Amino acid sequence: MLVVAFDILAITIAAISAYAFRFYVLPAQNGIPDFYFYIQSLVVVVPVHLLLLRSYRLYDTRRPLRRVETIFAVIKAVSVALLILMAITFLYRKFYYSRFFLPVLWFCCCFFISMGRYLAIELEYQRKRARKEMTRVLFIGFNRNTRHLVEWFVQHPHFGYIPVGVLNRETDQVGKHLEDVAILGTVPMWRTFIQELKPDIVILLDSDLPRKEISEMVLLCEDLLIDFKMAADFFGIVTQNLGLEYLSDVGLLGLKSLPLDDWINRIVKRSFDLSVSLILIILSSPIWLLIIVAIKMAGGKGPLFFEQERMGRDGATFKVLKFRTMRLDAEKETGPVWAKENDSRRTAVGEFLRRWNLDELPQFINVLKGEMSLVGPRPERPFFVGQFRENIPRYMARHRIKCGITGWAQVHGLRGNTSIEERIKYDLYYMENWSIMLDVEIVFMTFFAFRNAY
Repeated sequence: MLVVAFDILAITIAAISAYAFRFYVLPAQNGIPDFYFYIQSLVVVVPVHLLLLRSYRLYDTRRPLRRVETIFAVIKAVSVALLILMAITFLYRKFYYSRFFLPVLWFCCCFFISMGRYLAIELEYQRKRARKEMTRVLFIGFNRNTRHLVEWFVQHPHFGYIPVGVLNRETDQVGKHLEDVAILGTVPMWRTFIQELKPDIVILLDSDLPRKEISEMVLLCEDLLIDFKMAADFFGIVTQNLGLEYLSDVGLLGLKSLPLDDWINRIVKRSFDLSVSLILIILSSPIWLLIIVAIKMAGGKGPLFFEQERMGRDGATFKVLKFRTMRLDAEKETGPVWAKENDSRRTAVGEFLRRWNLDELPQFINVLKGEMSLVGPRPERPFFVGQFRENIPRYMARHRIKCGITGWAQVHGLRGNTSIEERIKYDLYYMENWSIMLDVEIVFMTFFAFRNAY
């Protein structure tokens, strides 16, 4: 309710600001219209925005989002609201609304709603702290998911989660701490700790617990009115894309089709790739010339571009293009190896290009040829694909769509010598939640994603 109130206030302020900017800052050719006719439009503007914000799950208290994710979700909702309002003004003939008013209103709504949500989240966090209403979480099982969640809760306290403890399989770890969160006991003692601590949420992350015990844990949590959660990749199925269907009266779980299995979505994505790639090639053409001159001056002989075989959609291979950043025959002695930090094989110019992601500019040509997309899982060399597919569950699932110059994993720093398992989670999340606005978000985030660029 607090967030709804802030949103209503933000939309009202946005409408007043848009009116003032449109008619008092910009020239008004036909004079300044009556403010009353614009302010009365809030009767329609406010409900439309609230419904769209709700449709994007921005009132879901169980769906904590990072700040940048919140901003882009708001932009998506307000953009759809703008289209609806444009249609309404086209049909409403009793009063002529300025066509430029709505785009200004769109910008003001995006800004004020985002700011209002930050303020509301902070006030709610302070209220919870003052009244000691923080959500207490008990972790059962210790692995990389436990570490990731504990770190996330500690780094994002404004969501109101407090880890009260962790249960581990190894007795020698009892009494130690993870990010100041105590390892209280062992997993077989889960019943005792749930009954004594009575946390608000129990998160099961131990994949070795028998099915019977899991059922008992669910029933105990239900009896004590405690929320129960279990890791989605419990059995190596790293997905949220599960669907239930019935054959006869038997319910069967299976993987749902991906958004990009729809041919219309593929056309939309391809159109986005072509238009944005052409624009970026034109805008970056002076940078291309400077890089070519720098490579020639620093490297002397040798090609400007580096071609390397990569695996793309449906397992098809292609030659990815990059500006050359390493000396000639860099892998002559070692064979195929990953690039690493402070890699001695790099040239001085190559180190700079890799640091600022400029070596990947020629991949826009791969996009124009249809071999790659702007956004998608990063393509890997067939040599490494053969290794990963044997050891990492669902690794080959990432090849169901085109690979990309940038991706959801890359903008979160998962590139270079980082965990392949973690990358797969992000790649699959992108595939299962694709939208054109998510592509826009990732392209925008890429301009600020330089972590592990070497």
